[in-house]
Amino acid sequence: MAIALILVAVLAWWLHKRGELLPNLARWVGTGVAALVAVKLGEGGRLIPAAIVAAAGWWWWQKGHRAAIRPDPEAGALALLGLPPGAGAESIQAAWRSRMAFAHPDVGGSVEAAQKLTEARDLLLARRAARR
Repeated sequence: MAIALILVAVLAWWLHKRGELLPNLARWVGTGVAALVAVKLGEGGRLIPAAIVAAAGWWWWQKGHRAAIRPDPEAGALALLGLPPGAGAESIQAAWRSRMAFAHPDVGGSVEAAQKLTEARDLLLARRAARR
């Protein structure tokens, strides 16, 4: 049981780092509960109810898979820089400089915050250049 809990914790951490845990939390929890109930029913010798619960869990997983919410990286980058959709390259650079004045490690910010701002700027500028 301890190994299963460790594996679940590692999976949750990995999904959180990818940004997929919270948008799909109901899907993961529902499928996990169905799997645990199916295993317990199967251990007790009740194979038909276990198969029904497993099928319900599979259906829940597939339903959630089709409707899974994927965060839009461009929307996140715009929000991080405080820009409206369709902002131009000059606006992106100006917002990045403005936010970097407070986020840079040399002025009391953190390396992580500065990296996120730079990644957001680079993503938006690359997408603007690709549209031309």
